[in-house]
Amino acid sequence: MKTSPNGIDRIKQLEGCRLNAYRCAAGVPTIGYGHTAGVKMGQSITQEQADAFLREDLVKSEREVEKYDGVYHWNQNQFDALTSFAYNIGSIDSLTACGKRSVAEIAEQMLRYNRANGKELDGLTKRRMAERELFIMPAPQSVQAASAEQTHVQLNYRPGKTYRVEADGLRIRTKRASQSTLALPSAAVIGHIARGSRIKNLATARVGDAIWMYAGLDQSNREQWICADTGKKAYIV
Repeated sequence: MKTSPNGIDRIKQLEGCRLNAYRCAAGVPTIGYGHTAGVKMGQSITQEQADAFLREDLVKSEREVEKYDGVYHWNQNQFDALTSFAYNIGSIDSLTACGKRSVAEIAEQMLRYNRANGKELDGLTKRRMAERELFIMPAPQSVQAASAEQTHVQLNYRPGKTYRVEADGLRIRTKRASQSTLALPSAAVIGHIARGSRIKNLATARVGDAIWMYAGLDQSNREQWICADTGKKAYIV
């Protein structure tokens, strides 16, 4: 399994790219996208070298995640999130307790890895939150249109595209990361969205004839799900 283009872009954003050597928060000489092997202070590289170092370093990080695939059977978002974590930390052995933790426990533990030299760092806290959000996000899928036998032909909701709410007071529901999307119809309501609001679709899930749209985590780190289409009527277009 390999890191997706989206996963690579996220790592680039989280790491940032510096073409002159610097010391990271842990005091280690670093260059490019967080590359540390053989780096000396005063060293400079080109953007092409930075990209090459990233590709080389990703191989090791991917192996760290891949070795637990037989236990967890990672989806693409989980793999990308953990590769980013391993790229930063070096391993996911401690995070997974060497494969003994559940997926839900891994998600819970991720936010604890936000320290360098014993100090809690805001940058690491934000990174862990971004990685956790990706980790618990359902793997992208494009929901195809329903058969013509249905009263309403459903839209082809695409991950990453922004849609408009065409209903009043559309409910936002949440579920635990460990729960299946089958729990969504009866899940707790945590808010409402006004008609005319715009929502970026991060992932979709089909529950029966209905299509549910995932809109990310709220400020309390709760998953936000909205019923976009019941199979008879579209609320988000």
